[in-house]
Amino acid sequence: MSTQLNRLSEIARNKPKTRFISLAHLLDEESLMECYWELNQNAAAGVDGISYDRYGRNLEENIADLVKRLKSKKYRATDIRRVKIPKPDGGERPLGIPALEDKIVQRGVAKILSAIYEEDFLGVSYGFRPKRNGHDALRAVELSVIKGGINHLLDVDIRGFFDNLDHSWLMRMLGERIKDRTILRLIGKWLKAGVLEEGKRTRNEDGVPQGGVISPILSNIYLHYVLDLWLIRKVCKEINGRAYLTRYADDFVIGCTNRTDAKKIWEMLEGRLKQFGLELSQEKSRLIEFGKKAYLECERKGIKPSTFDFLGFTHYMDRSRKGGLKLGRKTIGKRMRRKLVALNDKLRKLRNALPFRELHEHLCRILKGYYNYFGFAGNAATLRRFGYIAGRLWFKWLNRRSQRKSFNWEEFNKLLGRYPLPKPRILKGYNWIYSPGL
Repeated sequence: MSTQLNRLSEIARNKPKTRFISLAHLLDEESLMECYWELNQNAAAGVDGISYDRYGRNLEENIADLVKRLKSKKYRATDIRRVKIPKPDGGERPLGIPALEDKIVQRGVAKILSAIYEEDFLGVSYGFRPKRNGHDALRAVELSVIKGGINHLLDVDIRGFFDNLDHSWLMRMLGERIKDRTILRLIGKWLKAGVLEEGKRTRNEDGVPQGGVISPILSNIYLHYVLDLWLIRKVCKEINGRAYLTRYADDFVIGCTNRTDAKKIWEMLEGRLKQFGLELSQEKSRLIEFGKKAYLECERKGIKPSTFDFLGFTHYMDRSRKGGLKLGRKTIGKRMRRKLVALNDKLRKLRNALPFRELHEHLCRILKGYYNYFGFAGNAATLRRFGYIAGRLWFKWLNRRSQRKSFNWEEFNKLLGRYPLPKPRILKGYNWIYSPGL
């Protein structure tokens, strides 16, 4: 399938107005088999209860039957199982879990859409895209602050984006590039699939389920038309200064060089989102003074500069060791506390379920993942604090493993000598530092 996808990308790149008519044939046995192997093996089962391992016992037969149903138009989307998971702000986020076969076909369609739309997407979006990640988005923000000269920043939150995405608008947007009725029909089935929550079934009229394999690419397509193209190709031509958009999925910030432009974009953005069934969260969205000039002005007045949160970090302006200005980042306090609560809960549940070495390896993977993401210069103290508390949790739950006598700190430190925990490391430094007068 990779060769065919590369060909799709080439056509999309060379012919930006082309609408693709014949795509469904790419969902053959070979490609869907590949999609199966790419799924998360440990993901929860959907409403039909079929797990990854169970489906894989007769994989070739199951995939052949799935392809047959797709070709004969007898494939039906299964209801989505909805569960609630904690949100970083303390609330709950609805997570939709499709059935395994739906995940397989969604994966196949998502790869087709990605091959086409990656040639259309702008460089300002970073979420759920190949060869792009959150760190790239953070660097883009840093560049806009230090090199772009922004003085005002729109910290934007769309209220319930995934729940309120308008189906009719999405299908119209897809129609700009996709003319294959089978592919469009499949997407329509997934959008309208019923939702099963606590035994009650409801019909889905708006939104895309968070957790659906197809949802990330659909949400990126939606915001590509609603936000990215509109701001970069239209709004930026109508303002006097410069504006910089950095978007990761539905989380984005807009930096502006002057306040008049920032206020104009804010007002235009409200109307633009409303046109497509979306709404700014007035409680969580704000316009702040942020940047080099704003910091120097606050420093002159002796007041605390504004900060903003983005992708797990609190961003702030600060002085470098040489006296220049830099963009500082530290882990959002609430985010770290919730991560530690989750770690404590996981160690409690696994302390007797896994052998010691497997439990140790599991904890090491968690710590390495945390350090790799949050290991930015200026965040060392927070990382050390996280590692210290994680070590104490490790000590606590090792002492509560059944059929094992407890040990003291001296014995625990000897154990750490043989089975050490990863140490916090700063992996990402500052790329741009501004010095006044240069």
